[in-house]
Amino acid sequence: MALTRKMLEAMGIENEKIDQIIEMHVESIDGLKAERDRYKAGADEAEGLRKQLDEAKKAGEGAGEYEEKYKAKCKELDDYKAKVDGEAAEREKRGLYRELLAGAGVDPKRIDTVLKVSDLSGVTVKDGAIEGADDLTESIKSDWSDFIAVKTTQGATVPNPPKSTGGAAAPKNLREALHQRYENKE
Repeated sequence: MALTRKMLEAMGIENEKIDQIIEMHVESIDGLKAERDRYKAGADEAEGLRKQLDEAKKAGEGAGEYEEKYKAKCKELDDYKAKVDGEAAEREKRGLYRELLAGAGVDPKRIDTVLKVSDLSGVTVKDGAIEGADDLTESIKSDWSDFIAVKTTQGATVPNPPKSTGGAAAPKNLREALHQRYENKE
């Protein structure tokens, strides 16, 4: 039910008072409308935030999956780094063992063969050198002695050595040398 001038006149209220009542009524209605509009704007904003929250929740549902993928990739990377580091350490160990074999005198042509069948799991490298290298060298010399070249010097065989005539002995001094020389002229 609305407040109108007719209704107020029917109640027997003077025109001056009717104007005041209408004015106050319009002010209160305008205030209520402004408050209603403010609440409506807040409700609209809340609805927009609710939609954003729902969208964020939907987007966040896959976040666990991505986190798992991230952790899996990090583990793969760590495994790869460990593998590469292990391979580098193994290469270094094989290179140092190769030098140890060469130093022990193993034939250079046989070093690769010896490396293929050698168990390097017990060999440890520390600070760029093999630990216990002296003991390992002795072990190499005893275990791989067939592959260590032995160098010996042997003179040539002569089938017909020159004959010795058993001639005069070499002179001991100048006098004998001159005597031998002038005596043989005859």
